[in-house]
Amino acid sequence: MNLRAEAAECYLRAQKLGRREQRQRVQLGQYPYLQVLDELLADSATAGEVDLGLLEIPTEKIVGTRSSARTNAFAANFMPLLPEDSEFAIKWCKLCEAHLSDEGIRDAVICYEYLGRFYVAEGNKRVSVLKFFGATAIPAQVRRILPAASAGAEWEAYSDFLTYYPLTKLYEVCFTRPGSFPKLQAALGYEPEHCWTKEERRAFLSAFFYFRRAFQKLGGETLRATASDALLEWLKLYPFEELLTLSDSHLLKSLEAIWADIKSIGQENVIEVSTESAHEARGFISRRTLSMMPSYLNVAFI
Repeated sequence: MNLRAEAAECYLRAQKLGRREQRQRVQLGQYPYLQVLDELLADSATAGEVDLGLLEIPTEKIVGTRSSARTNAFAANFMPLLPEDSEFAIKWCKLCEAHLSDEGIRDAVICYEYLGRFYVAEGNKRVSVLKFFGATAIPAQVRRILPAASAGAEWEAYSDFLTYYPLTKLYEVCFTRPGSFPKLQAALGYEPEHCWTKEERRAFLSAFFYFRRAFQKLGGETLRATASDALLEWLKLYPFEELLTLSDSHLLKSLEAIWADIKSIGQENVIEVSTESAHEARGFISRRTLSMMPSYLNVAFI
């Protein structure tokens, strides 16, 4: 099969994925197309823009377009919807051919980042092709749109992210609770202002993606808590280095043991109980010993 025929076949498969996503979202009463940043900003106050330059951004965080011009051409998962004989499909296939050849897709897309998610201004078809082939990251020229400060939980968590992004340079880590990034730094054995190296980011992401697969296998995507929240809970009991050696079954078992605590993240009226006093934090009771204690205590008052 030559590249043109292979690209045409890829388009049909991508189109099938897009139409399936569209049907499923319609059945669930959800918006079936790409999110439009301009529409989100219409009802939101902003505090300016920051040019972040050229970045490698995670494809999972690319959720929409800047304007509504190409919204209906893609399903919400960035897979194409237009007929295979359309001009759009022909251009999509040309990019697919480039990706399949030695040439590759080299030009960076242009994106806007808002509240930790990305919206494409130029390069929607490039994103679509690369998402179809399972690319985990895409080079992009990024401008960050800063939301106006507010009292909401989303703003507080994002404000925390803005503080620690210069140190971690990670978009994959997403917490729902403010104050989580300092706890992650401490759990990894870093000083509060430690700036991660490329090697440290690479090692962390390798282990984090392994952990996230286990989190998703247990149904984590249905929870309010993110995989990052769950990892922080897990790190209360186990050292990060164990992620590099634990088997799938042992990791799942350790996650199941704290699943009730993970499910409680984000729920109202949750009371957090510390099992260590300030003087015992580094005492004789090890994290492993604490892991054997029940997550909840039933107390009766007479």
